[in-house]
Amino acid sequence: MRELLRRGRWLAEPVVAIVFFVLWAFAEVGGYQIVPGMLRASLPFWAFLVLITVAIGVSRLQPVVAMAAATAALLLQLVFPSAPAQGIYLGFGIVVAVVSATVRGRWSVVALAFAVGVGLSIAGLLCYLYTADVGQPAIRATLFVALPFLAAFLWLAGTYIGLRLRAGRDRRALAHTAAELERAEVDATVTEERERIAQDVHDIMAHSLSVILAQADGARFLADERPEAVPASLATIAETARTSLTEVRVLIETLVSDPQGHSTPALADVDDLVQRLRDAGLAVDVERFGEADGLTTAQELAAYRIVQEGLTNALKHGGRGATARVVLDARGPGLTLSISSTGRAQAPAQPGGRGLHGMRERAMLAGGWLEAGEDDLPGGYRVTGYIPSEVPA
Repeated sequence: MRELLRRGRWLAEPVVAIVFFVLWAFAEVGGYQIVPGMLRASLPFWAFLVLITVAIGVSRLQPVVAMAAATAALLLQLVFPSAPAQGIYLGFGIVVAVVSATVRGRWSVVALAFAVGVGLSIAGLLCYLYTADVGQPAIRATLFVALPFLAAFLWLAGTYIGLRLRAGRDRRALAHTAAELERAEVDATVTEERERIAQDVHDIMAHSLSVILAQADGARFLADERPEAVPASLATIAETARTSLTEVRVLIETLVSDPQGHSTPALADVDDLVQRLRDAGLAVDVERFGEADGLTTAQELAAYRIVQEGLTNALKHGGRGATARVVLDARGPGLTLSISSTGRAQAPAQPGGRGLHGMRERAMLAGGWLEAGEDDLPGGYRVTGYIPSEVPA
């Protein structure tokens, strides 16, 4: 209901104007008939009534036009005198109040001058047309003081109402904007969460499938020459698939209840990761310097995923006989990590691909940085990153 009234607010003044015209037309129709012989006396009144009706009807939508129409009505009364019932001048009070509630700034001052002018004009008309001051000289002074003050009071009341209405509109606009911002923030959070999930699924599956592919190729090549090595390769394939399925299942199961997601591998799990890659045929050496005690859980997860992605790329693109070296240096104010690899047909992830982009994104979100490029050794590639132990606020 309130919303319906708000939407139909613009109809209020036109409806009041129509009611005003109809009431005064019926009240004065007997004294101002539009018939031959009475036109000279009747037309000024009807013109006056039309002007004041127009002023009321457009007082909110076109306040300047309303003030002009009301001023024209007063001037018409002075030039072509007609004396309808004095209550008709209440229409000017409506115009003053609505115009004052509508305008702002310098036009508010103009509305005040208009209100005072209306009060003085009506006081003059009451003395001139209605001889209200005959026999009582004090009434003239009273009219010329009281009516301008009354008009100024209507201006003040209209201005106050206008301020309250605008404040209400501003509050609604602010609430609407806040709701829009909240929805945009939720959308951004959902998009970010989807990107994070996609990155985690990529990290898990790319690593697991690379290991499985390498083991399957190895088992296929060794099936005839070394059949005793096939069961070990198949066991590695099964273990890698089982681990990746477990990680993906935990990720999916925790999406609803835990906004941060799933199980979080840490630096302590790098050894297990390296062992799986060794079993897949990648020769990996790991060197550790110091203990990364100052890193948060999220930062350790970022470091683990970077190492995982770097070694997975080495296994995937390095071919048979590829080697890799991982260096984790925590002797400074953070963790410096390096993954270097060599092997024939070395071809790292494409610059626009998810792998390299994901590593850089993880390092940046952890407060650090990451660079990747060709190494000095033939067919070599190096990933270097840094994660500080204290992330700037």
